[in-house]
Amino acid sequence: MADLNDFQILALPLAVGLVAFLYSSVGHGGATGYLAAAALLGLSPAFARPGALWMNCVVASIAFWRFQRARFFDAQVFWPLATASIPCAWLGSRMHLEGRGYALVLGAALLAAGWFLGWGKRDTTSESPRPIGLPIAMLAGGGLGFLAGLTGIGGGVFLTPLLIFLNWTPAKVAGGISALFIVVNSLAGLAGLGGKALVWQPSFLAPILLGIIGALLGTHFGVNRWRTTAFRRALATVLWIAAAKLMLSGK
Repeated sequence: MADLNDFQILALPLAVGLVAFLYSSVGHGGATGYLAAAALLGLSPAFARPGALWMNCVVASIAFWRFQRARFFDAQVFWPLATASIPCAWLGSRMHLEGRGYALVLGAALLAAGWFLGWGKRDTTSESPRPIGLPIAMLAGGGLGFLAGLTGIGGGVFLTPLLIFLNWTPAKVAGGISALFIVVNSLAGLAGLGGKALVWQPSFLAPILLGIIGALLGTHFGVNRWRTTAFRRALATVLWIAAAKLMLSGK
């Protein structure tokens, strides 16, 4: 594995810290952001994908800890989704997703979801969440887990909008559920990669440290500072970053 050059050593920690701050504020790990940054910096896909999944585990674990402590988590919603998603994420990680047409369609869907979540949908926190049926939750979890493994991300960019659109949980509870969902799917994806997941360079230490700092700051704002409207718009921004990555890179 080639060593990073001086510019990459300087830019990568800053990019990881920024991505971790923004994504963790809405309960996400940031894999799409890390992959986008890696592509822009010209980093090898051989360690960009597993590296993004490892950072997903770190950042989303911090996000889950913060959201769960603030009681923004619902185990009854999480477990049916996760039970189906974990084996499907492992299966998806064994495959390789290709096709620019698919990436464009998915990117357009994320753009639309970002708009409706951030600006096109009024606050619904006064409405009682709808109960979810076990078959629907299992089907959704399995599909999102497979898609997460296939694309090399944790699946939060798909799960959070689904939970909010269907009014299964309030927005911040969706963030807490998505955080743990991302952790288990990322671990399953790493298991599916096998030996390819074991990537390390000493220069990775700085991105990890800045990622942890970014996650601690981001979750502080997401849990304690931002109202529901600001939370939704931060989530919309995350979705648009993911969409841009898909549409520009084609994967």
